[in-house]
Amino acid sequence: MLVVYFDGRPKETREDLYDREEELQTLRSSLSEPIVLLTGIRRIGKTSILKVLLNEVDIPYALMDVRLPLASYRSLYSTFSEILTQLNRKERVKHVLQGIKGVSVFGLSVSLSWDRDSRTSLIQLMDRVCGVGRAIIAFDEAQNMRGKLGYEVLALLAHSYDYCKNISFILTGSELGLLYDFLRLDDPSSPLYGRHIEEVRVGRFNADRSLDFLERGFQQYNMRAPRDTLEYAVDKLDGIVGWLTEFGHRCVRIGEVRKEVVDEVLELAIRTVQRELSRFSKLNLAVIEAISNGYERWSEIKEYLERKSRRPVYDAELRRHLASLEKRGYISRIDRGKYAIVDPVVKNAFSKNQRRTQV
Repeated sequence: MLVVYFDGRPKETREDLYDREEELQTLRSSLSEPIVLLTGIRRIGKTSILKVLLNEVDIPYALMDVRLPLASYRSLYSTFSEILTQLNRKERVKHVLQGIKGVSVFGLSVSLSWDRDSRTSLIQLMDRVCGVGRAIIAFDEAQNMRGKLGYEVLALLAHSYDYCKNISFILTGSELGLLYDFLRLDDPSSPLYGRHIEEVRVGRFNADRSLDFLERGFQQYNMRAPRDTLEYAVDKLDGIVGWLTEFGHRCVRIGEVRKEVVDEVLELAIRTVQRELSRFSKLNLAVIEAISNGYERWSEIKEYLERKSRRPVYDAELRRHLASLEKRGYISRIDRGKYAIVDPVVKNAFSKNQRRTQV
C-alpha cells in the first residue's frame, strides 16, 4: 500500500499518519471519559488523529464537521439527524427510534422534525441510543456550536455525562478560548459546571521530526531533496504539519524541491489568515502584524496601531481586539502585558510584510 504524507486531506489510517502514536494512545485511553477535548492550533492535524482513531476502534461513531453556528432549530435538528443516520449505518439504532414523535426512519436514513409542535427531545433520543450499546459522537471544531442554541447542546452533553454511560463525546477545537467559552465549565449557570473533562493537546513537531517528515515524504515520490532547502522549510514552517504538507505537495506538483516554494507557503499563510479574519476589524490583522514584528507589549502594540491607523487607539478598543484574537487561538499572553503569535508560520509570514495591512 502506498503511503503518502503529502496528501492535504485528513488522514484516515495509521500508516498514512506520521508519528502521532502518543496522541492516538492518549486519545484512545480517554474514551472511557464522557467528554474528551482534542485541542491544538489550526493545521496541526487534529482531524487526522480523530479520523484514524475512529477508524481503529471497534465502536460505532458519528463525526460531524461543525462549520457554522447552530442558529436555528432546523440546523440543530438537521445536525442530529445526520448523527443518528451515521450511527444507524454502523449500529442499527432504528428499532429504538421508531414510534417516537418527530422521528422518521427511511432505510438507513434518520430524519428529525424541527417543527415546534412535533420535534422530540434530543435528550430522549440519546437515552434511546445509549440503550443500544457503546457509541462515539465527535464534533470537529466544536466551538462553532456556541450561540443561540448552544445551551441546548450543553444540556444534552450534561445529561449524557450523567446518564448515558455508553456514549462518549469528542470535541475538537482550534479556538481554545472560544471552546471553553462555549462549554462554560466555570460558570455556575452552565449545565456542565463542575464536571471534569479530559483534554488531549496536539503539539507541533520539533525540528528533527519536521525534517524527518519531509525526508520521508519526498522519499515516497523518489524525489531528491537538498538538505539546505529542507532545513529552510523546517525553520520557516516550524513544525506545523499542515504547512509542511502544503510545502511538500507543491514541490511534488512541480517536480522539484525549491526554497521559493517555502515563501509561497508563507504567502498562502497570509492570505489564509486575512480570509479567516476578514469578518472582523482590520485592526485584528494589524495586531497580528505588530506582534509578528516584535511589538509584543501592550504599549508597543498600541503605539504601532496608532502609527499605522494615524488615529488614537483607546485602551478598551485594544483590549477587545487582543481578547478576541486570544480566544480565537491566534495569539497567547506569555507574560503580564506581553503577547506572542501562536502559529509560527503566521509570525514568519507577517514579519516579512509589515506594510501589507491597511487600517
